[in-house]
Amino acid sequence: MSTAEERFQAMMAKRKKTKESVEKEEKPIIVNEKNSKKDIKEIFVIEDSVFGDFTNDVELIEYLKNKSLEMLKIQGNNIIMLGKNLTEVFEELGRKGSPDGLYLKYLEFNGYKKDTALRLRKRYELFKKSKADVVKQIIAILPVRSIEQLYKEQDSVLPELEKKSENLTYKKMLDMLKKSNEAIEVKEKKEDEKRADDAGLSGNYHRVYDADRCRNDSEKCVEKDCGRLWDHQGKNGKKKRSI
Repeated sequence: MSTAEERFQAMMAKRKKTKESVEKEEKPIIVNEKNSKKDIKEIFVIEDSVFGDFTNDVELIEYLKNKSLEMLKIQGNNIIMLGKNLTEVFEELGRKGSPDGLYLKYLEFNGYKKDTALRLRKRYELFKKSKADVVKQIIAILPVRSIEQLYKEQDSVLPELEKKSENLTYKKMLDMLKKSNEAIEVKEKKEDEKRADDAGLSGNYHRVYDADRCRNDSEKCVEKDCGRLWDHQGKNGKKKRSI
């Protein structure tokens, strides 16, 4: 073997050793990796009565429940992938300083409205920010309205969800968001009353002030009306989920 070949082999052996050493040092330590992701059944519970009102066949009911959970999981995964795609395109076009309207043309060509695309990107952003797998799993299947609320309150709510991720379920996350929203509404109401008092409004004038505020914040009023409709439908067994 020539001297040149020996030097070459020695150099390659040294590089290989260095690479293995670096990979060993950089390899992250993952605790309970297998148990970090929960089964969808542990997160989202479907009551037997959903299908039990139509049949007494226990096996058929269980089959439909499992298929419903399977469909829910597929929908959640697809929604996250769509959000990822839209986020990547939005960021890439932004980096390259693309012409105005190019992103909208991309949305139009693929059949998405601007508002829908924004909601998908928001969901994906929350999904990426979440550290616990169970939080990610629930974010993927949350209703749009809950995603909008979580996005607005992410700085305070997401850390709380992460802390409680071990026993977190879909229903528990909705309850936490509901309590957070109620607390914000109480705070806003007190602030509005204080502003009304400072402005010399009282009695019937408070109602005028509230009506005026409602006109200036029509979107919030519509959301409240929708919430009441949702609750009413739920009581009559007509509740409908949307992702």
